[in-house]
Amino acid sequence: MISKGRDVSEFFPDVVKNVASESLEVRKLVYIYILRYAEQEQDLALLSINTFQKDLSDKNQLIRAMALRVMSGIRVPVISPIVMLGIKKCVTDLSPYVRKIAAHAIPKCYQLDPTQKDALVDIINTMLGDNSTFTIGSVLLAFNQICPDRLDLIHPQYRKLCRMLVDMDEWGQITALDLLIRYSRTQFLNPIGKTSAPAVRAKKEKSVVRSFYSDDDSDVSHHSPNNSDSSSDDENNSVDPDLSFLIKSALPLLQSRNSQVILAVAKLYMHLAPAEESYKIGRPLIRLLRNHREIQYVVLSNIVAIASQRPYVFDQFYQYFFVRSTDPVFIRNLKLDILTMIATESNITFILRELQEYVKSSNKDLVTQAIEAIGRCASNIPEMAESCLGGLLKLAHSKSDAVVAESVIAIRRLLQQRPGDSVVMITQLTKGLDDITESLARANIFWLVGQHCAELPKIAPDVLRRAAKSFSSESEYSKLQILTLGGKLVALEGTSSKTINLMFQYILNMARYDLDYNVRDRARFLKALVYSDMGGFEYSEKGLNLSEHVKAILLSEKPAPVQENPSQGREQYTVGSMSLILNRVVAEYEPLPDWPTVQPDPSVRRLAATMEAPGYMNDRTGFGSDSAYAKSLQQNSSSSGFGAGGGAGAGSRYDGQRVQTLDRFLESSSEEETSSSDEGSGSGSGSASSSEDGSEESSEEEEEEEEESSEEGDSEASSSESSSEEEEEEATASRRR
Repeated sequence: MISKGRDVSEFFPDVVKNVASESLEVRKLVYIYILRYAEQEQDLALLSINTFQKDLSDKNQLIRAMALRVMSGIRVPVISPIVMLGIKKCVTDLSPYVRKIAAHAIPKCYQLDPTQKDALVDIINTMLGDNSTFTIGSVLLAFNQICPDRLDLIHPQYRKLCRMLVDMDEWGQITALDLLIRYSRTQFLNPIGKTSAPAVRAKKEKSVVRSFYSDDDSDVSHHSPNNSDSSSDDENNSVDPDLSFLIKSALPLLQSRNSQVILAVAKLYMHLAPAEESYKIGRPLIRLLRNHREIQYVVLSNIVAIASQRPYVFDQFYQYFFVRSTDPVFIRNLKLDILTMIATESNITFILRELQEYVKSSNKDLVTQAIEAIGRCASNIPEMAESCLGGLLKLAHSKSDAVVAESVIAIRRLLQQRPGDSVVMITQLTKGLDDITESLARANIFWLVGQHCAELPKIAPDVLRRAAKSFSSESEYSKLQILTLGGKLVALEGTSSKTINLMFQYILNMARYDLDYNVRDRARFLKALVYSDMGGFEYSEKGLNLSEHVKAILLSEKPAPVQENPSQGREQYTVGSMSLILNRVVAEYEPLPDWPTVQPDPSVRRLAATMEAPGYMNDRTGFGSDSAYAKSLQQNSSSSGFGAGGGAGAGSRYDGQRVQTLDRFLESSSEEETSSSDEGSGSGSGSASSSEDGSEESSEEEEEEEEESSEEGDSEASSSESSSEEEEEEATASRRR
């Protein structure tokens, strides 16, 4: 009924009565019900608190965990002290699962009562020493929510967290990487700017290209022709050892099945690692493009941000960004943007060939975007601009108006960057002016002719003549450019050419009565500017006559346009963030802290070598801690004073209290078995058959346990066998007599 959205709060008293049911399934349902309606029935919800407190001491770890989960989920501020006591009790639990639930309960308790923040921070500080990979992820999540700025608590745990990255669960890895990135940005100097893109390209060229899923480390180490060069590069790039340890610890996570984990590692390599190491994230990110289109969009958005800063990471994977017929529009646009970013001299031929195939598509949007991409590729790689101009010129005579418009616009942008090719290309465009009907394309041609009218003394007046004949039928954009073209020709020729002056006067008269006010304003402005001696702009106070500066105003050189990528701006956001995907700042977005200018003290992280977590936190397993051994260990630890505030264990972090106690237990049991077998073999020497059986059994057991004891057992067995044989011979001799 709850799942259907019905209000069943009237059954609250009856349901609460079953909170102490022996059935685990019934308890789960009761807990779900209480979490749903505890806020509406606060008084009745308090009746179940005593039951939850008793369940915190239950033998079953699932019941202990569920009790704390439900008690912390009841959003009643009155029970916040009780929740705090429950958290403190479960923090010292032997079960990692219960400690994990205790870490989840810390943010809930903070929401109920923010005044207990100091006590919760102390609990988090204690739980950071937990060596269980099952628990540490939840502890770090609570740390990020309660005290994200207390990075001093991470100092003694930094190296341990780096070692535990591989063994954490997927969401714990994401949380840990985010925390370690923020920590590293405040504790280490910036190593990113110490290498350049050419050095990275050279390092990549040394390695032999292997299969797609091959290991990156093996490619670099076993297939580099000169390993001494790479070692010298590492020596020159003096990266902090602790930061290098974090980068190496995060490298295996690139093989994770979780796409967010891979993005988190890519974030680490982009914002922490040197530039020469960033190529390692190329293959894993490409692998994610085989997922659903929602994941593809997120991954491609991050690849756009990475490729805008370091295009060499993906330049060899250009074929994975080719557009498919099944790709939606938002994925297609991102792929085209990436292709223009990663285009290099080695792959530009293949990329242009693919873009030319897109131009033949029946989808007009894809065609226009492909032409824009060709223009951007030609701008990025000047060596290919000439061939791109030839292809765009052919497209300018296409039957599709959209193709013609985009082609002419792309040609105009390229000619502004390559003024040496302007005359030939403009001549070719003017020959097909009568066949071009797209208003935007015609406007760009008129602008090109007017801008280069000094270099086209015969073509420019003829274009003005043809434009004057069709002026009344032109679009607004074309009329504005025709007026500008006439003004430039009059300013260039002056009053010497009566034909040009008459054509311009005709165009001005036509524009004077045009329906569009922009055209009328442009006509008045140009008439007053060009013919200033006939009553135009003249400043008598300063003695300035604009007619003397008409050429400088109209015929000045225009700067080449900067072709902006549609996805430009994503690189300013952190990799993997929502702000990067939306390309705008969202709520609660926090950029990474700036690198320090002075190296902080690195000795604060070396103290962790002598520190060790309490014994109950050295268990690296998940479930199964409710065994008889665990209970006996809990009793022994409590009797020996090794409880919640117990001392530090000796040895490495793997030599926990629990493992040592188990070894002692096995050794003592083996000693008892050996002593009992020795006694059995000695007492059975009077009887021949029993001594033989007992000695043989004891020798077999002693051979399996210890070599020394087996040798002693063999000697005793041999002596007993010899004595029994002598007795049998005497008995047979007496029978014969």
